[in-house]
Amino acid sequence: MNWPERKIVVSLTIAVLLSVILSFLFFIGVFSNIQAKLGDSLYGHKQPLDSIVIIGIDDKSLQEIGRWPWPRERFVELLDKLKSAEVIGIDVAFYEEYDKNTDREFASSLKPLNVVLAAEYTFTGGDAAVKNTLLPIKELRESAITGYANVYTDKGGITRAIPTNIGNYKGFSEQIYEIYTGKSLESGSKRFLINFVGKPETFRHISFVDVIENRVNASVFENSIVLVGATSPGLHDNYFVPTSKGKAMSGVEIHANTLQTMLNANALSRQSNLSVILLIFLVSIAIVFVTYKWDMQIVILTIGLALVLYFLAALYFFNKQIIIDLIYIPLAMILTPTANLVSSYTLEKKQKKRIVEAFGKYVSPVLVDEIVKNPELVKLGGEKREITIMFSDIRGFTTISEKLTPEKLVQLLNEYLSEMTKIILDSNGVVDKFIGDAIMAFWGAPIKEEEHEKLACKTALKMLRKLEELQPKWKKENLPAIDIGVGINTGEAIIGNMGSDQRFDYTAIGDTVNLASRLEGINKQYGTRIVISESTYKRIKDDFLTRQLDTVRVKGKKEPAIIYELVGISVDEKTKKIIRLFESGIRLYKNRKWKEAIKKFRNVLEIKEDKVSRLYMQRCSDFIKNPPGKDWDGVYEMKTK
Repeated sequence: MNWPERKIVVSLTIAVLLSVILSFLFFIGVFSNIQAKLGDSLYGHKQPLDSIVIIGIDDKSLQEIGRWPWPRERFVELLDKLKSAEVIGIDVAFYEEYDKNTDREFASSLKPLNVVLAAEYTFTGGDAAVKNTLLPIKELRESAITGYANVYTDKGGITRAIPTNIGNYKGFSEQIYEIYTGKSLESGSKRFLINFVGKPETFRHISFVDVIENRVNASVFENSIVLVGATSPGLHDNYFVPTSKGKAMSGVEIHANTLQTMLNANALSRQSNLSVILLIFLVSIAIVFVTYKWDMQIVILTIGLALVLYFLAALYFFNKQIIIDLIYIPLAMILTPTANLVSSYTLEKKQKKRIVEAFGKYVSPVLVDEIVKNPELVKLGGEKREITIMFSDIRGFTTISEKLTPEKLVQLLNEYLSEMTKIILDSNGVVDKFIGDAIMAFWGAPIKEEEHEKLACKTALKMLRKLEELQPKWKKENLPAIDIGVGINTGEAIIGNMGSDQRFDYTAIGDTVNLASRLEGINKQYGTRIVISESTYKRIKDDFLTRQLDTVRVKGKKEPAIIYELVGISVDEKTKKIIRLFESGIRLYKNRKWKEAIKKFRNVLEIKEDKVSRLYMQRCSDFIKNPPGKDWDGVYEMKTK
């Protein structure tokens, strides 16, 4: 086989492999969120139907009528103004009894009108399994029609569809459609894709209070579909939709869009999976022959033109109510002609191999890439940089080492350090050094990280979770349980390669490093696992749950430091209650209200054993017996490192 023949065979093989990979990724839904967001740009640019009117429970109505929920008499007043409407859909929850007389009056006002009330399925899953249906109270159900008002919110937080054909009730919009048209909705799919008309508030909106106060001509509602629902953002019945452009759409307007889609019979559908996969293969193979015949410059121009034409075709098909693939077929156009260039990177990878072998076990891949791009990073010298330092240490390591043979001890320590190192490297951290069983790591250098303090805190929490996963394995191997203490501090440090020309380390030095080390040791005294400094706390407080532990003066430092325990990212209510009680006790402690503080700390202990609460109870008891001087500032002097 000559070279041209071999070249086209190799190119076709690459094209087929790429097509298989792209088809697999498409099939399992990778990039589905990006796909959906690209498709969102095609929505809108339509005119709303005049026959659909929204009566909004808006801010204006809330200001004039009063806080929500309103007395149901208000809805009786509203219905009296809507007698000329063809259908009325009320997207409001009437799931609980209000007042028997009022409920009967409300039910009576419903009977002469075509009214659809909202129900809700609180769980849908499996093959249309439905549980825990929330329904209007019995009197109202007997006087009106009920339809579930659920919507589908995708993983990306965007609402694009409503469910159909689930449970014992039809959908809210479907019920209104069938009353208005006298026809049954034909929808074989369980997911009805809404063809959104435009951005939020495209449909005609009228304030609830304006209707009941006779500020609106009743002819507006004649022979119309009137939808009543919450439009005030404060009532939290709003969703982001394809046409949102940063502004959420009220649930009632989503039903308006759904109704218009039903009335215009222009519900959307997606391109079939089979046609997408076939096109991926056809496009990839066709591009191989184009690349084989033409120069690369012409190929690039041709593919660029093909991409433009493809996206124009996407707009055309959208107007025909079909959403075509916007990711994988364009990817096939782009990746196929470039795939044959992959081999050119082989030499470059070989050149990087030496550096990767030297640094890859101790430094994140991102840092290795930076060193390859900037070899001067491995020269002697340093710079001042703001970083976050973390020290971790195994609790009671001396005792553990005495119980194990040297072989078992090395096995345990190696596994522990390997797992912890992997977690640090995966978060773009630098493992500075191992000091026996201790680990020193930092974030923010040599590559600048915008949120290095958050990366460090997340890493510490992941380390604790990993330890919990490893404990059962170690127990089966008759190895002791391991617990660690972690100290984290953020601040300026000297960063760089330090040592001699023959041997040097990329490391950090300075007071910031020293304080992080001290914080790690403080865990022993307070019975905590992760202690962070005030400088770190100020940067992560909105994203993590913490509790203030103490104001201390660590050994070797003149200035006091406020220290915090890093608790987690999301915790249960019991933990939140413990933190509230504990911090109340701290405030009382600092205000010299020793007895009241003891009560708070005792309340904590009634929920859960807490060493630091016992420590404060002892301090308070000591101060009751021997009150501190007037110059006492609440600072605790640490006597040890």
